[in-house]
Amino acid sequence: MIKFFRKIRQQLLTENKFSRYLLYAIGEIVLVVIGILIALQINNWNESQKDRKAENKALISLKQEFDENDKLLNKLLIIRKKQEKQGRTYLQLITDETIPITQKIAASTLDINNSIWGVTNTVLNGLVNSGGIDRIQNDSLKVLLSNWPNLVDRFKKYEERYIESVRNLEDYENAIIPRPVVKNGNYSHKWPGNYYPNSMDKRLAPLRKDLIKDIKYYNLIGTMTNDLYGSLVLGTDLRNDYKRISQLIIKELNYRGIHPPGN
Repeated sequence: MIKFFRKIRQQLLTENKFSRYLLYAIGEIVLVVIGILIALQINNWNESQKDRKAENKALISLKQEFDENDKLLNKLLIIRKKQEKQGRTYLQLITDETIPITQKIAASTLDINNSIWGVTNTVLNGLVNSGGIDRIQNDSLKVLLSNWPNLVDRFKKYEERYIESVRNLEDYENAIIPRPVVKNGNYSHKWPGNYYPNSMDKRLAPLRKDLIKDIKYYNLIGTMTNDLYGSLVLGTDLRNDYKRISQLIIKELNYRGIHPPGN
């Protein structure tokens, strides 16, 4: 092909047709430029397709990451609701003057659970850091994903407040109520049980009676219950946002012609 064009140029020059040669040369340059532009466009299209595939894969992974986070959060909130209800019930019991003190002493103490939400944002952070989040078509989804880390931080801070209130309550109880000691055993995996040395258990009832009437004890349980309520409010907000994010991710993938697995 190159030899063919060169032959035409040489023929025009030998025939002394310079004006036609000039027009031909300009036309040849235009064709070369058009060829380069087409090649660039094809290359850009190929790169765009690669980016699109990577984004699609990231969106699917993001959906899976959010699903797992929501599953763990739901389990934690079930525990927190149980604890909050238990705290209110226990406060109602120990402050009710119509209930005998012996019944209050015999009542089960609070079930303390320091479980935490093991949230992971690996995929989301990767999208943010790579700029992939800016290429998402749905503006509502972009806003929710951008705000998600802040909501998670708010919830985790309230959870830290709850954990701190639990520590304060346990420290106060431990300063007043004697704890049992493990029985002597053969150091196998089977727990040998607990006991109170020198009949320390006989002191439990009067000590628990004093503790139940202690206003500081009441306030510590009240603070813990309040912190639990705050965690539940923010945790519910997170789950509501998760549902919206999940729906919008599915919508975004459907827009791209992809059906996410499990939906």
